[in-house]
Amino acid sequence: MIVATAGHIDHGKTTLVKALTGIDADRLPEEKARGITVDLGFAYIGLGGRTVGFVDVPGHERLVRTMVAGATGVGFALVVVAADDGVMPQTREHIAILDLLGLRRGLVAITKSDRVDARRLSEVDAQIRAALFGTGLAQSPVIACSALSGAGIPDLARHLEGAAADPSPAAAAGGFRLAVDRCFSVVGAGLVVTGAVHSGSVHEGDMLVVSPSGVEARVRGLRMGNEACDVAGAGQRCALNLTGPRLSRAGIHRGDWILASQLHGPVRQLDVSLRVLPSESRPLRHRTPVHLHLGAASATGRVLLPSGTAVEPGAAVTARIVLDGSLGALHGDRFVLRDVSASRTLGGGRVIDIEGPRRGAWAPGRRGAVAALDTPDHAAALTRVLALAEAGIDLDHFARSRNVPAEELKVLSLEVGLVVVDAPRGRLGFSRERVAALGASVVAILDASHQSEPDNPGLTIEEIGGRVPAPERPALQAALDPLLGQGRVERRGPLYHLAGHAVRLAAPEATLYEAVRAVLEQAGLDQPRLADLAARVHREPEALRPHLDKFGRLGWLRRVSGHYYVLPGVLSELAERARLAAAAHPQSILTVGRFRETTGISRNLTMPVLEYFDSRGLTTRVTDGRIVHPDDRDL
Repeated sequence: MIVATAGHIDHGKTTLVKALTGIDADRLPEEKARGITVDLGFAYIGLGGRTVGFVDVPGHERLVRTMVAGATGVGFALVVVAADDGVMPQTREHIAILDLLGLRRGLVAITKSDRVDARRLSEVDAQIRAALFGTGLAQSPVIACSALSGAGIPDLARHLEGAAADPSPAAAAGGFRLAVDRCFSVVGAGLVVTGAVHSGSVHEGDMLVVSPSGVEARVRGLRMGNEACDVAGAGQRCALNLTGPRLSRAGIHRGDWILASQLHGPVRQLDVSLRVLPSESRPLRHRTPVHLHLGAASATGRVLLPSGTAVEPGAAVTARIVLDGSLGALHGDRFVLRDVSASRTLGGGRVIDIEGPRRGAWAPGRRGAVAALDTPDHAAALTRVLALAEAGIDLDHFARSRNVPAEELKVLSLEVGLVVVDAPRGRLGFSRERVAALGASVVAILDASHQSEPDNPGLTIEEIGGRVPAPERPALQAALDPLLGQGRVERRGPLYHLAGHAVRLAAPEATLYEAVRAVLEQAGLDQPRLADLAARVHREPEALRPHLDKFGRLGWLRRVSGHYYVLPGVLSELAERARLAAAAHPQSILTVGRFRETTGISRNLTMPVLEYFDSRGLTTRVTDGRIVHPDDRDL
């Protein structure tokens, strides 16, 4: 269990930690000289067979950024109030920050209790209860103690031991994330980083990424407290000994993340649930400049709100924060907002989504999607957003932004009835209902086409796609496949048509086809050129060509070249003659002369037919002729 201290400067946080653990968390010469904490300090103690780690944070108002870095990712708060001073401004600010960070477990220590009488202790207790009212720590026990006399210290230790025995659930699932608060080098070991583990777990040998730099690192070893260990997980603090060819001490800073590679993706835009502190004297307005603290990092940016709106003190809204620099953030991360001069805390909240569309942030569709995603339940979020997403949802973005492992996403997909489509920009997810509705639209489109163009054998997928809404086009093939499987739609080459659709030509065109067919059948294997065919049916060649092409789309003719249209049965017979001619050759080679001799067709037709066979893969050119393959290869 990780415990973060909190409280006003000089209220005895570090002295109390030393009384509990025997460790002086002030490690810097400046801290020793001035007698105050200016950076994060760390101490560990074993309680009830469990390791309890303390993060001792500074209490000075100018060091709130450091306090937030130390308090993030912890599971328990130890609020310290000196009995002689009582609740002070930084006490209130620290309590507000702990509440914004979502802490719900903690206790309050009234230090220096040996300096005051019982009446004063009662007054301070009442101040503390008032300061905690309305926060997640409102029910925290309050214990009076003295680090000098030892009074109350055993009671504090017993409460901490009980809390450690019943830890709050941590985000054990998902990829590994550690918020870096320290980085240093150790002689004989190399580079070491420390921080709180926000999710997942880490083992020796794991390959991770330093974010936002993107540098790869391998875990050479890890420690928790003062002990080497095999694994560290969410809700714990650990130190990682890292190695990598591009890794350097200068390349890692407080606020960076060490994380699983699939989670790397620094962001500059956050859709958030934002609450303004009741203590604020005026509303938070659109484009207010702020300092955002998330994890151990901080960045400047602006709060964006719908035009003409503001957030009153104590109110909560959905907002967008646009940052001036990049940092790591995922759904559910807690953050704190301070004013641009970093002199006071304005509010804070939770991240809902990252890197949403730059345009249309306040459009009803986008607001609905953000509201749908505003739940920790991945299945519920996926179901809600699928119902709204006409263009499907980006599954890779969903998985990364919510830290959902690939295997869990597969289970979720089955649970919510997800249809996965591979699109050029990644995987898209559509609800089964939306895909089924698209399938119904396809059936209606084909039916309308058959009614209006009875001589049209069908539509290509591109033609169908042109008649459905653009956002749904990526799911078109997914909608067609079940229709094909059910036999409601059939496919002939590139054309799709409803089952049972029979092409009906208009009477004049049907008469023309019968005339063309009669001429071609009478010609036998030696089919006539287009000019001869046109003369026989009393048409001009170029006027006849569109009709012949239509007959070809119907499967009634095959266009062998620009000058020859051949009956399918004749083409199959020519293929069989080619096979027989090749079989009679010692090396099974089909020559032009042997083909003409076997078929009896003219010289003008011979080469177009053989080249057509080549294009279809029935024959393959070799030095002395052609190899004939054993099947018709889609003639």
